[in-house]
Amino acid sequence: MKKDYNNFVCIIPARKGSKRIKNKNIVKINHKPLIEYTLDASIKVFPLKNIFVSTNDKKIIDIAKKYNINFIRRPNSLCKDNTSSEKSILHAIKTIETNRKIQHIVFLQVTSPLRSSNDIIRCICEYKNKKLDSIFSAYKVKRFIWTGKKKISSLTFDYKKRQRSQNLKDLIIENGAIFIFNLKKFLKAKNRIFGKFDYFEMEEEKSFDIDELKDLKLVRKLLN
Repeated sequence: MKKDYNNFVCIIPARKGSKRIKNKNIVKINHKPLIEYTLDASIKVFPLKNIFVSTNDKKIIDIAKKYNINFIRRPNSLCKDNTSSEKSILHAIKTIETNRKIQHIVFLQVTSPLRSSNDIIRCICEYKNKKLDSIFSAYKVKRFIWTGKKKISSLTFDYKKRQRSQNLKDLIIENGAIFIFNLKKFLKAKNRIFGKFDYFEMEEEKSFDIDELKDLKLVRKLLN
């Protein structure tokens, strides 16, 4: 299975610290550091030589070593709260490209621990079968959504002619779990979503992105 993905490189960003949750990327969920859920999923898909953790955290480097996974020492200047993921990807690519030729990047964020190896494989298959330049994971919902501050308005429906929820249009919610893109075209676009793109549908219950303490508490219950 892993032979099919030799021209795919998996990049996992995991910088030190965080504002809302202290040391979020290594916070324990059921006695297991958060990052290990993503590492466990990735090693079932890719050869170890094709997986790279980008970090400035010694503890995360030690975890990568335990898994025999490559690590990239990311400078602190690229580990600030306002540093875009694209900048960390570009830094990782420059390091990786000195050692091998790669065609596609799979970008996995640590904060999506419910994403499985099968989700990654299915997303790659969709990316390849549709001959896409980029793809992102998402889930679909139907919601009665309002917007505004002083004066609010119904965004996804007409409140004067309320429909049944079944008849609402699907909303596509990006969940941050998986991004895949063509390397050469990414270097031009400097954006993870570009060109001919589409979304890969995941289940809503697997799409939790840990950003705040309430998310962490909920995922702990789900993984218990």
